[in-house]
Amino acid sequence: MILLHVFAALVVFRVSSAFGLDLNSSLGTIISQFLSPGLPLTPQVLQTFTQPISVDLIRNTDIIRNGSSLILNGERWTTSGANVYWLGLDENVIPPPGQPFYAPFNASYPTFGRITEIMNTLQIMGARAIRGHTLGISVGNPLSVMPELGVVNEEAFTTMDWAIYQARQHGLRIFAPLVDNYDYYHGGKYTFLRWAGFNLTGSDSTNPEVMQFYTNQTIIDDFKYYIKVILTRTNQFTGLTYAEDPTIFAYETGNELGGPVFGDMWVPVEWTEQIASYIKELAPNKLVIDGTYGVNTTHLSISTIDIFSDHFYPPNITKLENDISLVQSANKVYIAGEYDWTGNVPSAASLPEFFSSIEASPVVGGDLFWSLFMHDVPDCTIYVNHTDGETLQYGNPANTAQTNVQIIDIRQHLFAMKGQNVSTYLPAVSCPGYEAEYTYW
Repeated sequence: MILLHVFAALVVFRVSSAFGLDLNSSLGTIISQFLSPGLPLTPQVLQTFTQPISVDLIRNTDIIRNGSSLILNGERWTTSGANVYWLGLDENVIPPPGQPFYAPFNASYPTFGRITEIMNTLQIMGARAIRGHTLGISVGNPLSVMPELGVVNEEAFTTMDWAIYQARQHGLRIFAPLVDNYDYYHGGKYTFLRWAGFNLTGSDSTNPEVMQFYTNQTIIDDFKYYIKVILTRTNQFTGLTYAEDPTIFAYETGNELGGPVFGDMWVPVEWTEQIASYIKELAPNKLVIDGTYGVNTTHLSISTIDIFSDHFYPPNITKLENDISLVQSANKVYIAGEYDWTGNVPSAASLPEFFSSIEASPVVGGDLFWSLFMHDVPDCTIYVNHTDGETLQYGNPANTAQTNVQIIDIRQHLFAMKGQNVSTYLPAVSCPGYEAEYTYW
């Protein structure tokens, strides 16, 4: 009889998991209840299964790499979704007077409502993952995690904490680059160079001194200290450090890294080995993505690199298939970390063609479009716009028919990467038009 009760508990657990029901108790607690002699499977007992057991198990399970595949709970998992670069620190919205704002860089913290709406949107679109630059890169201005070398701004973590918590609640995973190749509002390699006395800006990108970021051990140690600050952060909403939380399944050594010539992939093996090993030392269960802009063949044999990536402006099938072949030869995972979804370049491959190549390859672990914005929450009547011409606003009534066709293509692809088919219907997304007690951060 005891075994029958345990079997019944496990059956309910598996059925609940299959249908995605929210379960609240741990499996051990439920089984222990069924071990009581004669306990019937009454509605009251079955009520035990009304909150997330299976969901919690999945949330707390690390994604691992098995050769050229990403694995979650014993099954292949794909990291398809969107780039949402502004989740920790934004540059697109001027907040109301009195809220944190750094005018020289137009920097501000996104509202909790904006972050929550993005998670709702990604869920509706069929995404599994987010690439979030400012969840890993935040240096060099007063609102950053590290405004100055060695100075930690705790307030800057609040929106990052909330974004990670909301991703966790929505069943999404995150990866983030840890430094940027460019001199943007959220900082990057030029910030570390200036802190070390090299008076360089983004306009000096061809200066050979930019290589000091990779070769100067003092700068490397400064960067490693920053990485430690990020990975050892304890999230106020989850109680987990960033290193512990499986929601963040990977860190990228950087965004589009290279040397003095754009696209040269001149990122030393020694630097990549040192940074990747340090990430693994602090967070043994995290995967590491090579942050070179393109598949760097000199890095293919680095044991601590799990994933290689490339960006597509515009989508290019030949480039994609060449990348896949290189990464497959190393038995690693490949992702298309960014791609232009707009179709504005006549020579670009169509989205369906691009997606077909991705879906057909077992080496491709996923892809993420650039880039997603929604409302200026708490105002649910205004959509936030970025200036690069590649802002995707799901559900915007002002979208053209062609834009909606492209969004349909993306949504069907994201579901296809999960083995599911969906129609051309675009369901509405709820906008949380209130800030409750959370205000801005």
